[in-house]
Amino acid sequence: MATIQEFLVISPRGDTLITKNYVGTAVNRSTADIFLRHLTKEKAEKRAVPPIFNLDGVNYCHLIQSHMYFVFTATKNVQAAMLIEVLHRISRLFKDYCGVLTEESVRRNFLLLYELIDEVFDRGFPQGMSTELLKVYVYNEPVAVDGSGGGMSGRLDKLSNALADKVNLGERKTMASAAANKPIAVGSERRDNTIFVDLIEKLTLVSDRAGTVTHSYINGSIVLKSFMTGSPEMRLGLNEEASIASLGVRGHVSSSSSESRPAMPVDDINFHECVRWEEGCKVPHFTFFAPDGEFTLLTYRISSRFRPPITLQPFLEPQGPNGLDYVLRVRAEFPHEKTATNVTLNFALPAWATSVSTETAASAGPHADPKAPPLSAGRTEFDRKTQTVNWVVPKLPGGAEVLVRCKIVLGSGMVPTMCELGEFGIVKVNFELPMYVLSGLQIKFLEFLYGSGKSPPNKWIRYVTHAQSYVGRWT
Repeated sequence: MATIQEFLVISPRGDTLITKNYVGTAVNRSTADIFLRHLTKEKAEKRAVPPIFNLDGVNYCHLIQSHMYFVFTATKNVQAAMLIEVLHRISRLFKDYCGVLTEESVRRNFLLLYELIDEVFDRGFPQGMSTELLKVYVYNEPVAVDGSGGGMSGRLDKLSNALADKVNLGERKTMASAAANKPIAVGSERRDNTIFVDLIEKLTLVSDRAGTVTHSYINGSIVLKSFMTGSPEMRLGLNEEASIASLGVRGHVSSSSSESRPAMPVDDINFHECVRWEEGCKVPHFTFFAPDGEFTLLTYRISSRFRPPITLQPFLEPQGPNGLDYVLRVRAEFPHEKTATNVTLNFALPAWATSVSTETAASAGPHADPKAPPLSAGRTEFDRKTQTVNWVVPKLPGGAEVLVRCKIVLGSGMVPTMCELGEFGIVKVNFELPMYVLSGLQIKFLEFLYGSGKSPPNKWIRYVTHAQSYVGRWT
């Protein structure tokens, strides 16, 4: 692998937050300016910017994390995949040691981050990037920022913990999601002996105008963030319904439980290097040593068909001789006790739709609480330059239904019967569905075998479903 000549972290405004040169003289005094000018030019011309490109004999490799640009430069030929992987690992290191990866955390912890960079690279060649191993070489303590144990959220969390201890409320059942956004302990700092486990599933789905799914799969992962004392050996077990063909694990439904249901068969599974899997084991139990910081324990892929959590139904309604309504109905098909958050839909209208107004409506569904406030149908924005509608629904409970009605005034010479659904652009959907996964996989237990310290460890488990590429296509 050729040596890296410069490493940069650039803010969205163009400020150079971190810069490190490994060849004695910089590739160019205005490397960051050249990089940003190229990105601005490509975006202005509506061209996608590749992660690696060459300008005036200089190779630029970049990765966007938390709206910041992590950049490598080199004048010689480099291994592209290796550079992208190194950038991913550096961003993960920054997050582990800062708690949360933001521009403010980078600015306030620049001494610590420079210390990490000096240990990671040797004259431009990447060395060890393990959070656990680097701790013995790092002496600067992290500065907490809002969202990483500091700020109002951190103070409220500490206050709730103190109140629970004072009034003896017993063991807490829930914790704020931002509780995991804190830096790992450096040096002799006291540990809180806590581990956070996230089972995350990202959905890829394409549906047609009739609501039929034409393409779908699930990318899942189990992500751990450890603040444990030492590196204890643990055993994690999935539910007995889990089926993993590549490992010879055949799931089955327990006859004693009326609520159990067969989980979707897992097609592919990959483990972190710390996981030990016993050959011939017929149950989905995995033993591992948890390193400090955040790491992905395993990833899996499911290609079996699943019921879409959110369905889209488009249709056209003529309104007189020169009016047309494009209606998009969205329905939440997941259980009514769950709620999707941050639901956004983005779609394009035909070029002939020059005069457009939008209306929204909502129905809470049959299981809604009659005492609850009315369901909001969100807000819409129509961008006349790009002919796109952006629709934001803050919360969408299970069983609820919302719709948007785009009222289009047709131009001269056009009638509603001339318009077809295929002329309307694809609908891109983004959402987050907490405490629910479609695959049916569950974390049944997380045991600490030994080496976890004197005090019993705290375990927090969360399930999240995201829309990775959730699209409605009417052609």
